[in-house]
This record gives sequence, structure tokens and C-alpha cells, in this order.
Amino acid sequence: MNETDFNWPELCGAVGPCIRPGGTELTERALKVCSLPAGALIADIGCGAGGTLQHLERSGHYRLLGVDRSEELLAEAAKRLQSARLLPGRAEAIPASAETADALLCECVISILEDRGAAFGEFARVVKDGGYLVLSDVFRKGNRGEASLPSREELLRLLSSHGFSLLMWETHERLLREFAVRMIFSGHCLPEPWGCGKGRTGKTVDRSAISYFLLVARKGGGIGGTA
Repeated sequence: MNETDFNWPELCGAVGPCIRPGGTELTERALKVCSLPAGALIADIGCGAGGTLQHLERSGHYRLLGVDRSEELLAEAAKRLQSARLLPGRAEAIPASAETADALLCECVISILEDRGAAFGEFARVVKDGGYLVLSDVFRKGNRGEASLPSREELLRLLSSHGFSLLMWETHERLLREFAVRMIFSGHCLPEPWGCGKGRTGKTVDRSAISYFLLVARKGGGIGGTA
């Protein structure tokens, strides 16, 4: 979602600093699959107001890097973080050296990117061989739904073509519905492709054709499959 569309401090107060379905509940679910050692470097791409980084920082287990395109959101994140490093940047051009991250999180960002291939190329560059990629976002079911949203098939193709093996894929429609209710009751509308108003084609979006996924993939010689 475009950072200019919302009053971020107000929205954080209404739905929390993790402005996405599932919040840190899904992040923790994914990290259990990763089984990272103490001191592992986790990069959060599209870290927003720093809700996930704050949650991870409190554990004391990880080194943390947060990247976001919004200076306003990075300023909000800096207020709540102690040790995490914060940098301005985009998923398509991550300001990090090659093979530095043990795990890379990109939560509720993929759906708004115009060049997903470039982003996956950056994920593959930054994640260490044997490291993990954690993604969560809305997606369209098959050929239904807003065309600008990724499909499961597109995401699996991008993973495979950039050297990632899928370890876990889950759908969480209930969490998407609950998040939508919280957004609406806080006085905010969901992004148009999510089913609020009309999508980029000008047609009313079929909300039943939209769901929410969580996936974990491993770079290099992980366990393959389609989950």
C-alpha cells in the first residue's frame, strides 16, 4: 500500500505497528520452520513502522536489519527500536551486501511491487546459501481476482527461477478478514486490489477471489516441493 494514503501514526495506534494480517503471529510461525541460530541476521524488507523488528529485538536472539522506502515509517520505527539497523531502500534494490542475511522477511509488500522479478533477484542475492525467505501477502486465486495481485503459480515460479525451494505454504483467509474488519472500524479502507472499491482495471474487485498466504522457502539445496 502507498505510504501517502494513510496517517501512519494514527493507523499504528488503531491496528498496531504490524500493519498486516496475522502480525507477528505469522512471523513466529515461519521462523519456527527456519530454526535460526542465535546471532543470525534477519533482514526485514518493507519493515514499515518496525513492529516486527521490535518483536524480534525483544527476543535478544538476532541481529536485525530493517529496510523501507518511507522515511516517515523509518522515523516511526526508530522510536521503538534499540539495536536494529534501519536503512532507506526498496525490495527491488536492497541496500545490503550479497549473501549476508540468514533469513529475509518481506511481509505484505510483494503485492504492491511492479517488478516482482527484480525483487526476487535481490532476495536471492542478499540471502546466504541455505538461508531462508519468508513472504506473506494477499494473492489471487487462479485467474480470478485483481490482475495486479500475484497468483500462487506466479510466486512458485519466481521462487524456483531464483534458486529457492518451497518448505511451507499456508493460506490464512480468516486473518485477512479479521484485519479488514480492524481497518474498517479504524476508519481506513483497504487498498483497492484487496477488495475495497475498484482495482486498477476499473472493475469491482471480487473479494472471494482474494486470499492471504504465508510461505517459507530455502535458498539452494533445501527440501523441494509445492506444499
